[in-house]
Amino acid sequence: MKILIITDCHHLLPEEAEKLADLEYDVCFFLGDISGKYIDMLLMYLDKDKVYGILGNHDEFGVLEARNIPNIHCKLIEINGTSFLGFEGSNRYKRGEFPMFTQKEARKLLMKCPKADILLSHDSPYKLYSDGKDLAHCGLKAISKYIKKYKPIFNIHGHQHINSKKTLKNETNVICVYRASIIDTETKDITFIF
Repeated sequence: MKILIITDCHHLLPEEAEKLADLEYDVCFFLGDISGKYIDMLLMYLDKDKVYGILGNHDEFGVLEARNIPNIHCKLIEINGTSFLGFEGSNRYKRGEFPMFTQKEARKLLMKCPKADILLSHDSPYKLYSDGKDLAHCGLKAISKYIKKYKPIFNIHGHQHINSKKTLKNETNVICVYRASIIDTETKDITFIF
């Protein structure tokens, strides 16, 4: 299966969005931190019936639903025999009405969710990319716990503003996408788009 992931497009040029026009993919997921203006631009080049999403820590609630994009936060969906679970937001590091959780809140929510083949999240597993001192980018303990308990094949996330692929001890492939890439779940190849 080919999964188009788009995330953290804090700035987007029309010529970047145009690169999506002729891509072949089975499903597209927005993993957050994409403003409504940029979502509208992206949708001009995507098959809207294949688009799902979750919110990032900079997103306004309702931005997906206003565009008829299913928000799969804490929801399990199945596409071509593969199950996906979404988890939005990040560790709470500031005040405000944005999708952010304390570590405890995230654990309560995510550990009630069912097992999925692929966990899609805005934030990363806890301390995967840092020592945890940067509260905005330390990751969520709940994601680490979910991976340990359910051993999904993939955890695909954004938020860290890097492109990275790591295989954990339990063989879960953790892929961080910055902006837009296609992930082939069979070959585990990643194709950078912009």
